[in-house]
Amino acid sequence: MPEDAPAVLVTGATGDVGQTLTQLLRDAGVAFRVMCRRPQQVDEFAARGVEAVRGDLSDSGSLREAMAGCDQLFLLPPPTPALREQAEGAVDAAREAGVRHVVKVSASDADEHSSVPWAADHARSDAHLQDSGLAWTLLKPASFMTNLLPTAPLIRRGILPGTSGRGATSWIASRDVAEAAARVLRDPPTHGGAGRDGRSYLLTGTEPTSFPQVAGILGDELGRRVRYLHLPGPVMYLGLRAGGASHWQARGLVNQFARVVRGGLDGVRTTSPDLADLIGRPATDLATYVRDHREAFS
Repeated sequence: MPEDAPAVLVTGATGDVGQTLTQLLRDAGVAFRVMCRRPQQVDEFAARGVEAVRGDLSDSGSLREAMAGCDQLFLLPPPTPALREQAEGAVDAAREAGVRHVVKVSASDADEHSSVPWAADHARSDAHLQDSGLAWTLLKPASFMTNLLPTAPLIRRGILPGTSGRGATSWIASRDVAEAAARVLRDPPTHGGAGRDGRSYLLTGTEPTSFPQVAGILGDELGRRVRYLHLPGPVMYLGLRAGGASHWQARGLVNQFARVVRGGLDGVRTTSPDLADLIGRPATDLATYVRDHREAFS
């Protein structure tokens, strides 16, 4: 690794975005370490030659220790009721540890008045970061294509359930978000980079696409009919709860699709150029994603 490479602490490294990001940073020769909550995860990264430390977003002491020597923090707070508290605590710990630049994954529909709890928490923790005195970059992705995977058992039976009707939203691949994050971390404003301090990027993938249209794409790529099944909000909530979602998650998801997406309030009525500007290629489209994950949907 280059000796002058900025050291990065990566949180959320075991998720879809984080796993891809660590590989991209490694390939680019960027010095980084990952923070994991479980000793087993630390050992698994170490076995792959990746520096890993144990830490928790809810433990400010472990955060400061994990950030020692790091110039940058990649902050991907998990979607839990503690999102705001953990994100703001991580920003405070970063400032105390001498980190200079924070790249935070937020959401395209971040709004402090939102009925979607994580959208409201992202908006408030985004503001906390912006007021922190640190250099900051916000990545605001649209709906992740991975959100289709939990419905794969039903898709295999020819049904795509939803509660947003013909309300359309953009869909983005996790890898595209990871590539955008890697681009910013490789060339940060604090190291004479492209001047992205104080910049929010709206990361959209496909053209805004409704669930009925997604069902059509699934059918075309899988070679069989997939039909959209509209569910009233309360029925969708009960289905999510039966599938293991917490009350917090289920209520938030119903609000997100029944109110925000259906009402066109998710901030992605058009396709943003930000992603292509960062990664130098068009976004992955839904058809490609379905082909790449055909085994799961078939």
